[in-house]
Amino acid sequence: MPQSEFLFEPLPHTAGFAFHACNPLIEEWIRCWNDTEPLLDIGCGNCINTLKGIQAEAAVVATELDRDSLQQLQEKYSHHQSLHFAYLELPGKIPCKNESISGLLCSEVFHFLDHEEIIASILEFHRVLKVGGKVILTCASEDIAMLSQVGLKQIRRSQREAFPQLLRAYHHHLELLEQACQLKPENHFAWELIQLHQHTYRNNYFNFFHPGQLAEAFRDKGFSITLAETGPAPYYPLWEHGDHDQVRLIAVKE
Repeated sequence: MPQSEFLFEPLPHTAGFAFHACNPLIEEWIRCWNDTEPLLDIGCGNCINTLKGIQAEAAVVATELDRDSLQQLQEKYSHHQSLHFAYLELPGKIPCKNESISGLLCSEVFHFLDHEEIIASILEFHRVLKVGGKVILTCASEDIAMLSQVGLKQIRRSQREAFPQLLRAYHHHLELLEQACQLKPENHFAWELIQLHQHTYRNNYFNFFHPGQLAEAFRDKGFSITLAETGPAPYYPLWEHGDHDQVRLIAVKE
């Protein structure tokens, strides 16, 4: 989406990946705005999604775990009274009161979390959302095309069948990436992506999700599910894209 469509120019992100395309469920998030409780954008990155909320005249609380980026965002958008920023690294406590948020966007964050962190985060989502408020969430799928030839989906299926409630992250995921790279030695971007992962990720694990399993974790914590599917994510920094790279979930607080 061209930056000219935004009221403000998004800032570069100083850590991690930040995408220059809106979340595919952005309109679902914006429709949560009820003129009273603000929207919450967890892991706002370069503010692409947050700015769409501001364009829709919603009040937005945006969080970020990178303090340098957070300071830049606060300085650039300090004049906008309906936009507030806060530091947050999941599964830490969300800096919002109980039942004070109308809609929560969690875009490309969950795949950096392991099981215990995910469950703690879901409980926090439930705490801050008003009854009827929605979680709009996207994250990496176990059916991601880039790793299909090295058996990721089969590995995850076996783990899921053995422990259906365990959303365990995949440790040593760089080894899988390296195996996939070896199948495409002519693809220089593949090796560049590995180096980017090595310098970016804080932990030596990465999570890949099945939509049904993730939906069940939300149901178990007091949510109903209106969407649990996979879809394409052409803005992911991959050397191969597929139709099921991303999990998309909408959960409603009961």
